[in-house]
This record gives sequence, C-alpha cells and structure tokens, in this order.
Amino acid sequence: MMIMDLRNVALAVWATAWIGAIGAYLLSAADGYVPWCIPHFEGCASISAAGRHGWGYFLFKATMLPSAVFGIIYWILCAHWLYRLAGQRTRCDTALSVLGIIGALALVLYGTFLGSEGDVYQLLRRYATVLYFGFTYLAQLLLSYRARSLDAAPGIVSAKLWLGLIMLTCGLVLGALINLVEDDDHLENVSEWIFATLLTLYPLLTWRLWRQTAFKISYSLPGEPRHR
Repeated sequence: MMIMDLRNVALAVWATAWIGAIGAYLLSAADGYVPWCIPHFEGCASISAAGRHGWGYFLFKATMLPSAVFGIIYWILCAHWLYRLAGQRTRCDTALSVLGIIGALALVLYGTFLGSEGDVYQLLRRYATVLYFGFTYLAQLLLSYRARSLDAAPGIVSAKLWLGLIMLTCGLVLGALINLVEDDDHLENVSEWIFATLLTLYPLLTWRLWRQTAFKISYSLPGEPRHR
C-alpha cells in the first residue's frame, strides 16, 4: 500500500512553477527564441515569451498545468489545515480557498491558450494572468492573516507577511516606473518575473508551516483516504 504525504503538494506547487518558468526561459534562450539575460533584473523577455516556442513551450505546458492542479489541491488543504488548528471553519477560510482555487483555474486558462494566435486568445491570456496574480495574492494574504491570528509558527508567518509586503512594494515601485518610462516593456517583464517568483515561493513557506504545526494528512493507495 502506497501512502502519499499530501503536505508535499505545497512543494509541488512551488517546484513545478519555478521549473516551468525558469526552465522554459533557459530552453528558449538556448534555441535563440529569446535573448540571454537575467530576466528578473534585465527584463529581456516575458514569461509568456519564454514559454511560447520550441522545447520551452513543451516544458512550460508540462509544468504549469500540473502546477495549477496542485494549486487547487493546495488551497483545499490550506482550508483543512486552518480547520484542524481552529476547530471550526470560518468565512475567511472559505474565502481564501475559493480565491486560491479561482487563481489556479485562471492559470489553467492561461497555460491552455499560451501559444495560440488571435486577439481573443490574447485577451483571455491577459485576463487569466490578472486573475491568477490578483486572486492568488489575496488568498495568500488571508492565509497569512489567519495563521497569525491562530499564533501558528510565528517565525514562518512573519516571513509570509514580509513576502507579501515585498511583493506589494515591488508592484507599486515598478508600476510607478512603468508610468514614467516611455519604453517600459523591460520593466513590465521585470515586474512579472519578480512577482511570479515571489508568489510561487509562498507555498514553500506553507510546507514549512505545516510541518512545524504537526499538520499531517496522507492518502493511501489502494483504499480510502487516510487522515492522521
């Protein structure tokens, strides 16, 4: 009987997102589809451009869609973890799981239509990107708030809050610069890379948080789900 530790879903969300974005960029740069640079600082290519052609396209598709599925499971587990800590389910718990799941579904939409040509597909990708970043960020803020209110592993929760503050600061600063600079494509790319990297780092902290609070949940194959 195989027993899967479902806490590792949080690791899977982080790992697949980072491997997909960074790996796709490296492959696309090696094939000459995008220039070589450090995209987080130079913004020579967007994440979309990195995952639109060649082998980078296949790696991006093969990681981002599973990352979104893992993300849906992750937010369900987050709500279950809060329930286990508090002994009751609140509206905030439901809200953060719903926001997170919508964000993950938006990532599915984005990954599905990446590489498709046409104004409609471009519009869908743009809205999906906004929904993914916005709803996932709000869900993370609510999760940090709830974890802090329950006094769960204060050190890691503080790191989560600082991460959220850094993302907000980067977004505001880069957003202001974009409005001041005429040729702002590289700044938009930098903003996208930094925000996406920090956003997908958050589940790694959640994994540490689950371990420090002795949260255990596993699934047995074959057989019924087994919770400990």
